[in-house]
Amino acid sequence: MRRKLIWLSIAVLLIALSAWSPWLTQPLAESRALNSFNKSWATVIDGCGTNCKGCGVINSKRVPFGMEVTLEYGCGLMPEDTSEYHEQATGFVSAFGTVHGFPRP
Repeated sequence: MRRKLIWLSIAVLLIALSAWSPWLTQPLAESRALNSFNKSWATVIDGCGTNCKGCGVINSKRVPFGMEVTLEYGCGLMPEDTSEYHEQATGFVSAFGTVHGFPRP
């Protein structure tokens, strides 16, 4: 009975620690999101990217089990490089560093 209680305590502690994920810093999460987005579009001719004025990470916040990151990016041929022609997407960087929710080709 005592062993079960110890294992249960360890499991609860690990879940709580993962929910908080102190090892996932804001710069790390932003870098992971930006690199993942750019890498997924790297081989697409005239695809999407963050190489435009004001593009890149525009917001990030900590949420349970990771961070939510918002990117601004441009796709295709734009008449001019202004925010009017840019798009935004919000994705999730998990406590394990995996990136989810951004548009892909």
